[in-house]
Amino acid sequence: MFAFTPARVAPFTSGRLNDNPTRVARRGNVSRTCAMRVSAVHATTTMNTVVAERSSVAQRRCVIVEKRARGEAERPRGRIIAKASESSEGMSVRTKTAVYFFLWYFFNIVFNVYNKSTLNVFPYPWLISTLQLAATSLWMLTVWVTKVQPVPVVSKLFLIAVAPVAFFHTVGHVSACVSFSKMAVSFTHVVKAAEPVFSVILSGPLLGQTFSPAVWASLLPIVIGCSMAAMKEVSFNITGFQGAMISNVAMVLRNITSKKSLNDFKNIDGINLYGILGIIGLFYLAPAAILVEGSQWSAGYAAAVAKVGEQKLWQMLFLSGIFYHLYNQVSYQALANITPVTFSVGNSLKRVAVIVASVLYFKNPVSPLNAAGSALALVGAYLYTKATEKPKSGAAATTKSSSSSEGYSAYNDAFRAATGLSNL
Repeated sequence: MFAFTPARVAPFTSGRLNDNPTRVARRGNVSRTCAMRVSAVHATTTMNTVVAERSSVAQRRCVIVEKRARGEAERPRGRIIAKASESSEGMSVRTKTAVYFFLWYFFNIVFNVYNKSTLNVFPYPWLISTLQLAATSLWMLTVWVTKVQPVPVVSKLFLIAVAPVAFFHTVGHVSACVSFSKMAVSFTHVVKAAEPVFSVILSGPLLGQTFSPAVWASLLPIVIGCSMAAMKEVSFNITGFQGAMISNVAMVLRNITSKKSLNDFKNIDGINLYGILGIIGLFYLAPAAILVEGSQWSAGYAAAVAKVGEQKLWQMLFLSGIFYHLYNQVSYQALANITPVTFSVGNSLKRVAVIVASVLYFKNPVSPLNAAGSALALVGAYLYTKATEKPKSGAAATTKSSSSSEGYSAYNDAFRAATGLSNL
């Protein structure tokens, strides 16, 4: 029978009674190994915890930095978007201005062609200029009724102040039309380029204005150029020449009168003022046209119908009036984002374009002396514009339209530029 003896029990005991030295050593090694493993695991766990904590802190810092970076990035992005928007808006304004300039030139050329063509078959400038003012009046009344253009609020004082301006405006228009009926379009425009001469001469005594030697010097090529052009002008006519000169004087007096009488009226913009001048001018011109030419219209109408037909005649009269208004209106719209000096330079170049186009269309003979004189007069008009340019300083150096700086006023830089007042 199997009996439990101490010797047999010993191997299963804790080893404290009868331990084998080898086994004890092995157990010691195992214990140390386990302890090392436990320590390693503990160290690894601790390290992982520290790394995790540090990683969590780093992640939180990254989130904070990312948010800050996003916020800081959004601000420059906002600035970039704003600048891009401003740049896009600036390009849009420049594009619109360029379109207005093109239309201004185009409408003016077409008007001069239709106006001269109509006068060739129906040579009654008083009636034709009356119909042109009627076209302006009907156009403006239409845009006022339809609310396309703000309706001007006029007072009795304003009507009294604007009446003489409208009178000189009307005289200048009809006398130019008389000149176009008697001479070539190109030569009439060369004579019209002499308007700065009368501006300087009349502005001194009437406005107390003084001019620099450069301004006076710029008048010399204008006078010499007009004289040279007149010497060999095939279409020269004394009545036509007088008409162009009267138009120059009348336009200068219109400008001076408007400067003296319209400065206090701030509720009417340039386009509305132009419409009012046309309406009042129509009341001036219609009775005068009947008095001067009325007795000749019936026979002249029959002769014109015999030449081109009734429908064609009415078409020419209609287009002459429409394009007269359109080129004037677009000139005001072109002024929305340019300075008066830029407008004046553009006006000088426009005159060159009209002269060249009319010569090509009507095939007017041009001698070398005539061409040289015309070019000299136009160069003088350009030099006059540059000589009267005011030096830029401070806010005046901005590229914004001068008209906007004075608000919606009947008498502002836009109106002065369109009427020549920017150089007074």
